[in-house]
Amino acid sequence: MKRPILLPALFSAALPAALLVASPAIAQVTTNEDALPKAAPAAKPATHATSHQNTRNQHTASKTKAAPPPAKSEHTTAQSAASAPHQSAAQRVGTAPTVPSAPPPPVVIPPPPVKVPLHPPVPPTEVKPVADAKGSIQPRDNGVRILFAPESADFNADMLQTLQDQASKLAKQPYLRITLLSYAEGKPDDVSTPRRIALARALNVRSVLIRAGVATTRIYPRAIGIPPKDDNPPERLDLVAEGAVPVPTSQAQYGVDSSKAAR
Repeated sequence: MKRPILLPALFSAALPAALLVASPAIAQVTTNEDALPKAAPAAKPATHATSHQNTRNQHTASKTKAAPPPAKSEHTTAQSAASAPHQSAAQRVGTAPTVPSAPPPPVVIPPPPVKVPLHPPVPPTEVKPVADAKGSIQPRDNGVRILFAPESADFNADMLQTLQDQASKLAKQPYLRITLLSYAEGKPDDVSTPRRIALARALNVRSVLIRAGVATTRIYPRAIGIPPKDDNPPERLDLVAEGAVPVPTSQAQYGVDSSKAAR
């Protein structure tokens, strides 16, 4: 007798069991990283250059170590101890240096072997008279006033002779300081031209004074140019000689204080 119902029932019971055995088990795990202990950072490996530098430093330190002093022999120690009692205190400490009774002689510096030639100063250019030059010289209490023609610095024969006579007197009075105040008429928008004319006049007067024997250190030229308002005449040069008590030429020449030399 056949049983057709038994076979399907077997397959229906065995199929769920086979599926359970064949499928793997899956589980979900969650980790909190903040709760885990932190490990120490790993040490960096020493490079080749650092290792080589440490080796050099150790080698240098071993070289620089001071060598131990040599041990004294028993013979040297005994000899020093035997000779020590025979030395006086002054010998052991050292004698004081002797002090000379007189100071050493002064050092004499010999003159240079090569003689340096000394040349006199170059005299200034000689001022020569101009026949048709217009102007005059007026005496003043402390000098002279020289009047020039407009835009001119020339001297005629009379002007030049009067100025030379005045320069000869000033050469014999070395205690006086000579100031040259030079002016020239011009326009306010062109101050350079009158100043150049004033400078040419001052240099000509300075040249006459120097050639007469007046020291250059006593002459102070000032090229002012356009004079102040209502200061007439504008075309002029004022030679002002001022000083202190008269003294000999050898004492007052070239900047020596005349007030001290006169006492």
